[in-house]
Order: sequence, then structure tokens, then C-alpha cells
Amino acid sequence: MDDTIGDGPYCTYETFGVRFFEHAVTPERIREAMSGMVGGEIDFGPKAAGPGRMVRIAAQGRIGDPTVTRRPGNAVAFRVLVPVDLHLSVRVAAQNHRFRADLRAALSLTARAAEPLKVIIDVAPPTAEDIEVAVKAHGLRASVLRAAADVDGELRRFVARYIGREIEKPHIRKVREIDVASRIGKAWSG
Repeated sequence: MDDTIGDGPYCTYETFGVRFFEHAVTPERIREAMSGMVGGEIDFGPKAAGPGRMVRIAAQGRIGDPTVTRRPGNAVAFRVLVPVDLHLSVRVAAQNHRFRADLRAALSLTARAAEPLKVIIDVAPPTAEDIEVAVKAHGLRASVLRAAADVDGELRRFVARYIGREIEKPHIRKVREIDVASRIGKAWSG
């Protein structure tokens, strides 16, 4: 029996499955999907915080386009860096303190096979340690407040929680699930 068809040889189902995942879930496709999910504006607050809820915090900014790299190993997995440009206003004792923060959130994504015939993009919720932050305080008082109130640490925790909530929203979960069986059915039915 001739084990070739067209220009290439037959392969095992396992080999086909691995090649399918590597072809279907690429850094470019992940970047495109993530840009649609995370790109946009941030407009938060003002919200009360701190002891006695005496501090008012507001933030405005923009989530930039992600950078996607394939992680080594057998799994089809990626590291995604999402840049965030943020302008903060912290009001304490009737005084506004302004900060600018450049953040990068590192996300781990893994493409998984699921029943009956689906591709699920699993996103690990980020922790504060997954968030890089560079804060610039505007003025001496803001610099003192930055150190005393651990503004950098609070930002890391806030951004990690924010992204964790965003990736679990129903419309985001829907984008992370690809029903291969229905797409093949549609292709065969014309």
C-alpha cells in the first residue's frame, strides 16, 4: 500500500495533533486575540482606600499591545507581556499627589485539548510578583508618600487583581475557548 498522498507521507494521529496545535495556536494569533481582549483605556476611581478610607485614589491610563513569546517545552505555551501606562492621583489630607507608572504584566498561557473537541487557552491569574512596575512621583511630597505608602507594591497588587478579574469575565472566557468540532462541521457543510 502506498503510504503517501499528494506530496507528503501519512503521519500518526498524535503527530497530527501536535502539528495542529503548533499551527493553530501561534504567537501571532495569541497576540491578535490578546490585543482585542486587553487593549484599551483604564479609568478607575476616585475610590476610598487606606485607614479610615481617608485616601482617594484615581487612575487613568492605557493598556498597550502585548508581546508574545513561545515558552520552551512540550506544551504549546506562551509568555505574554502586557504593558500598562498609568497616571495616578492620590488625594491625602486635601492634597493631590500625582504619579506616573509604567507597568508590565507577565501572563502565562497554555493551549490545552479538551473534550469533546476543543482548544482551551488556559491563562494563569497573575500575582503581584508577575507585575513589573516603575513609578515616578511628581514632587517631593509624592515621593515621600510613594515610599511611606508602598505605592509600587499596591500598584502590583491592584494590577494583578484587575487582570485576574478581567480574564475571568464571560466574554473573555468565550474567546479563550475554540470549538474545533463546530468549525470543522461548518467547513464541511459549505
